[in-house]
Amino acid sequence: MNTMDAAEKKRKTIIGLALAATLIAVVLVEDEEEMTVDTAQPVAPKPMKRSTSERVDAPAVQNDYLNIGQLGQRKFDPQAGELFASTSWAPKRPPISPQQQAINAQKRAEAEARAKAKATPPAPTPPPLQFKYIGKAIEGNKTWVFLAQDDENFIARIGEKVDEKYRLDTVNDESVTLTYLPLNVKQTLSINDQQTGKF
Repeated sequence: MNTMDAAEKKRKTIIGLALAATLIAVVLVEDEEEMTVDTAQPVAPKPMKRSTSERVDAPAVQNDYLNIGQLGQRKFDPQAGELFASTSWAPKRPPISPQQQAINAQKRAEAEARAKAKATPPAPTPPPLQFKYIGKAIEGNKTWVFLAQDDENFIARIGEKVDEKYRLDTVNDESVTLTYLPLNVKQTLSINDQQTGKF
């Protein structure tokens, strides 16, 4: 308990001495400032000796002080304080007239129209079937179909070619299905409305 009281007294003594030294330093600094202010005096400029041969202008001798009003006011650029303002060395483009804007819009529309025209063309489609169904013949598991086109007649079984461009796929009482080989597209020939024959 005695050791703690001694340490506490020692700490308080050190703090008190520090406060006293600070107060003394503040008082000394204030006295020095007052002394420097009191002793400062303006120094008058010494007149310059001029030779008798020099010509003296009367207006220049009248006033030894500079007239601040003649200096003018400094103009500040509002962007001068902006550190991150963008700077471009490219020349500025002249403003575009309304007529030029209309011409540019028309050119853009024409370019878009040309681009659409050059786009991928629509997928080719096979020509319409020109065959006329004449009839069919069935023998066992084999079926022959008789077709006519212009002045030519064709006989083909299922899976065989017709006129080198078509393949006969299926036949029933209502239609004949053929495949247009150049595009591999199936086409159906209806036989209900045509005169049919069965052999």
